[in-house]
Amino acid sequence: MSKKPEKRDYYEVLGLNRNATPDDIKKAFRSLAKKYHPDLHPNDKEAEEKFKEINEANDVLSNPSKKERYDQFGFAGIDPTHGIDFSNAAGEGFGFDDIFGDIFGMFGGNRGGRRARQVRRRGTDMEMDLKLTFEEAVFGTKKDIQVKRRVPCDNCNGSGAEPGTKPEKCPTCNGRGQVARTQRTPFGLMQQITTCSACEGRGEIIKKKCSKCKGTRVITDIDKIHVPIPPGFPDEGVVVPIEGKGNMEENGSTPGDLYLNVTVDTNPIFRRDGKHLLRDLVVDYFQLLMGDDVSVATLDGTQVKVKIPPGTKPGSDLRVEGHGVPIFRDGKGKRGDLFLTIVCDVPKLKDLSQDERKTIEMLAKKRLDKVHERLNAQEEEIQGQQAQKQPSLDDE
Repeated sequence: MSKKPEKRDYYEVLGLNRNATPDDIKKAFRSLAKKYHPDLHPNDKEAEEKFKEINEANDVLSNPSKKERYDQFGFAGIDPTHGIDFSNAAGEGFGFDDIFGDIFGMFGGNRGGRRARQVRRRGTDMEMDLKLTFEEAVFGTKKDIQVKRRVPCDNCNGSGAEPGTKPEKCPTCNGRGQVARTQRTPFGLMQQITTCSACEGRGEIIKKKCSKCKGTRVITDIDKIHVPIPPGFPDEGVVVPIEGKGNMEENGSTPGDLYLNVTVDTNPIFRRDGKHLLRDLVVDYFQLLMGDDVSVATLDGTQVKVKIPPGTKPGSDLRVEGHGVPIFRDGKGKRGDLFLTIVCDVPKLKDLSQDERKTIEMLAKKRLDKVHERLNAQEEEIQGQQAQKQPSLDDE
């Protein structure tokens, strides 16, 4: 599959940097859209294309969801097929010449007796699974994989004939690869051109087959392929195409492509949300009440200092900037953030020392009266609100 021409970066199209605010994007779009509007440039194809490009860039960058995917994954984040041209997906050797050749052949001939073109078949595509660890997808890696694929036989150089011999012209089609069948119809004699079954359209036959490939022209070989995984690699639903690493059908044919279905393992501590990392931080309730400074392990295998503000509630998140996932294909070393979800560890009474238990009991006696008063007031208010909302069940 051939690649389409690369698009221009959307920020470059609007003349912005990647730190642009929504207002910056809106202003840049309005200014450029006015400058290149087709009404101001009638019959100007270049201005028309620029206007389309500007609109496309604005459509992505003005949409928070699309913008986040584009910032992280580039064009692949908003168009999974970006960079792949499917125009040749049906294989080679098919075109208008073949269609018209068959039509003219039906009505008496092959357009001047031209020798049939021998079509070299495109090799079949292949699929393989590739599993990455959580850390490999986040930080990037290099994977060497072994692929079992069909390649031209090295004994006969893909001819299918035993070395020292060579394929011979097919006597059935006289080397044309096609045969004509004529039949009488109410409209006169009609001729139909079909592929020669004796040589399968190759125009040649093999009398002494290669001892290694048995005349198939191909053998199975183990190919070692180097696959670079960039930092910030997407962690779900990714298929990586590798051109020309699929099967070959014969010497000189176009090889198929290899498609790697990539899956990423989970991590028992860390979770991933796009460019950000998430994990739980289990702390004592006194740390939440009074506040504390703690050291927290990161996915990098290092520790960072984190401040827990006094009065922090369980379930809230603390943000550690720059310790998330590297931005995919950013090239500048930027990373997302690490979010710590606070989990309160309430100890069991049996795990407390006598001094700790006495201290907590004294504090509880002083505190619980206020707690009960606040809780009762809260519940009475809710009760009153719900009582007013009850539907009437009286018969009219």
